[in-house]
Amino acid sequence: MKALIDRIKREKGKILIFTHENPDADGIGSMLALYEFLKNEGKDVECAMKDPAPAILDFLPNIDKIKKLPNEKTYDLAILVDAAGAFRAGTKINAKEIIRIDHHIGGNKESNYDFIDTYAPSTTFLVAKILRYWNEEKINSNIATNLYTGLLTDTGSFRYNNVDDEAFEMAEFLVKKGADPTYIANMIYERNKLSTIKLLQLTLSTLKLYAEGKIASLIVERKYLHETGALEEETEGFVNYARSIDGVEIAFIMIQKEDPDLWRVSIRGKGNIDVREIAEYFGGGGHRDAAGCRIRGKKEEVLNKLVERAKQQLEKELNISYSTI
Repeated sequence: MKALIDRIKREKGKILIFTHENPDADGIGSMLALYEFLKNEGKDVECAMKDPAPAILDFLPNIDKIKKLPNEKTYDLAILVDAAGAFRAGTKINAKEIIRIDHHIGGNKESNYDFIDTYAPSTTFLVAKILRYWNEEKINSNIATNLYTGLLTDTGSFRYNNVDDEAFEMAEFLVKKGADPTYIANMIYERNKLSTIKLLQLTLSTLKLYAEGKIASLIVERKYLHETGALEEETEGFVNYARSIDGVEIAFIMIQKEDPDLWRVSIRGKGNIDVREIAEYFGGGGHRDAAGCRIRGKKEEVLNKLVERAKQQLEKELNISYSTI
């Protein structure tokens, strides 16, 4: 960590902080916190990403400072947060050097200064550790708010098995630095649009169970967005309704992209099954309890592939056959 901090301190040129496409609160919170801290250190820094920030994150300090990728600039140093490699930006990054800060398993080595901890509950947790080591007195309420938001969402409100005493200690520290837990929770969880509820209603109507109720699936067809006036980002968290069903070990949601034969898939588990292996089988990745991938094919074809692969994962880890269910 010290080597990473010293490297950033030495940089006198232009710095970019960026995150993955289809960004979430952990990636954006990490990016904005690091951006403000380095800006206050006198660095020539900007933050940018390919896709717009989800509307639900409009309360985050400095959210309006995020620029659009790709651009024509060349940076002396680019810092990637919350992604397995620069390829996850979804666009070309022009930089002389890239450093990766992340908590995902696997991924690319971008630099000898990479800071990777796959046991960390979130990338915001890692950024907070870096900034505390650097100079915790310079962590203000804006920075704390961005970091706490990523920590809150990536731990499922401190419910997932990536939570330990260090996560709670970090949350306590960030609250003391000015993060308001009630305000942040209300902004994240208590502002659903009517379109979101209508979309959720259609999505839940697709719920199916397999393997004696141990696998649950949901589907969001593109036409659902048109019918409800919702945006794709409003599907965030929908998969957790399937995950929450008693007895379900693997839940997934298929979200149809503008290309009708391309599906974005989010997979969730409850700690007993490694859903990351399912995602990796289809070229994706993630964590043991939360992973994702993209699959091409017709709806029923993709659904059947996912169900069969999920059954195989159950058989592997529970030593029970579901081949005929």
